[in-house]
Amino acid sequence: MKKVSAFILALIITVLSAGCTPDSGPDDTTTAADLAVTTAADITVTEPASSTEAVTYETEQTSAEETSAPEETTEAPTESALKTTAEIVALFNNSANKIKTDATKVVKNYEKRTVNNDKVVIPAGLESTAESMLTTFMGDDTEPIIYAAKADIQSEYLVPDQSYVSKLDPAYVAEATCTDTGSEYKIVLKLKEHKNPTAGVGIGAVCDVIEAGEVAEKAPFIEDFSTEYYSCVVRATIDKATGKMVSSNYTTPLILKIRVNMFGTHDASLGFTFEKDYTITY
Repeated sequence: MKKVSAFILALIITVLSAGCTPDSGPDDTTTAADLAVTTAADITVTEPASSTEAVTYETEQTSAEETSAPEETTEAPTESALKTTAEIVALFNNSANKIKTDATKVVKNYEKRTVNNDKVVIPAGLESTAESMLTTFMGDDTEPIIYAAKADIQSEYLVPDQSYVSKLDPAYVAEATCTDTGSEYKIVLKLKEHKNPTAGVGIGAVCDVIEAGEVAEKAPFIEDFSTEYYSCVVRATIDKATGKMVSSNYTTPLILKIRVNMFGTHDASLGFTFEKDYTITY
C-alpha cells in the first residue's frame, strides 16, 4: 500500500499545487503536467505482475466497521483461551512471524480502498479534479493475488520488505480478544490512534503505513504533511495444533493532512480506509 498510496498522494498534491498557481505568461514553462511528471518520477511504484486493473470506484463513505471482515462468532472462549492483552499480542506476533519463514503460499484475497468523504477537505474549485483522480487510482482489487515464492512473500506480505510480520507492542493495543473455537484461535486487535507512524513502530509494526516523511520529501512545495491512523483493526485465525496463522485481515482508516506552500499557503485533508484480506498455507 505504501508505494501506491504515496504515488496517489503525490498526484493529488500536484493537482492542489497546480490549482493554486496563477495564470502563466508565454515565458512560463512550468505547468501542472511538468509537476506531475517530476513527482511521479521520484516515486517507485511496483505492483505484482498478477494484479488486475482497478474496478469501478465507489464514492460512498464506508466506515472502518463496514469495511472490516464479517463479525466473528459470539461463541464464548474456553478456559484455555488467552485473556490478557500481552498474552494475546504475544500469540499473534509469534504466529504471524512464521508466515515469512514457513508459508508456502499467501493469497491476497482482495484489497478495498474507500474514500471517507466526511474527512475530505479540498480547496474550492478543485473538488471535481480531485474526485476524478481518486476515481482513477483508488479502485478496489477484487481478483486474488497469489504469492508462492519466498521472495514475493517477504516483499509483499505485511509489513512489506521486512523480515518480520509483526513486532506489535501491547502498549499500542486498545482492545484485544481471543476466542478458542476448539481447533483455532480467533484474534481481534483494535489498535490505538497513532499520528505519523513509521515502519516498525506502533501501528507500523503490524500494518503497512504511509510514512509522512517519505511523501513530504518528494515535493519541495509541501510545507507540512501528516498522517493520523484511527480505529485500525487486525483480525487473525491461528491453527492451534501448529501455532501458525492461516488467515488475516487488516483494516486501516487514516486521515492525510497536507499544507502546500506555492503562491500562498493552502490546506487540504483526505480520509481513506484500506482493507486487505489474506489466506496463508504451509
